[in-house]
Amino acid sequence: MKSIIAISLLSALVASAQETASAVQPPWLRLKITEYQQLPPFSPPRSILRAKYEGKTVYYVSPACCDIPSELYDEGGSLVCYPDGGFAGGDGKCPTFTFVGNSVSVIWRDSRSQSTRLQTVGPLSPLN
Repeated sequence: MKSIIAISLLSALVASAQETASAVQPPWLRLKITEYQQLPPFSPPRSILRAKYEGKTVYYVSPACCDIPSELYDEGGSLVCYPDGGFAGGDGKCPTFTFVGNSVSVIWRDSRSQSTRLQTVGPLSPLN
């Protein structure tokens, strides 16, 4: 009985946290999330984290793939820099940005299955 109550309480807290996170998302960020949800899922899944950079709130968008850099946006939705990822390891415009010692919150994570990315293609014909 206690476990049922604990699970119910935990479910309510998670739902409440998701509603709160959604309520505090700036409109430009909600639009960006909607855009990402229209694309096929990436591997690794995309996520958006809220952090601090130079004393200001920023939003970190994880890279969609190995050759695509991450993106760092200010509160107003302006691109600050590409802090890491890609072939060059970022653009070098915000070299002091780090998650170490930073208060980070997960704002959104693409929870769709990567299996939805796979599309059936007809049989391959041999190359001549």
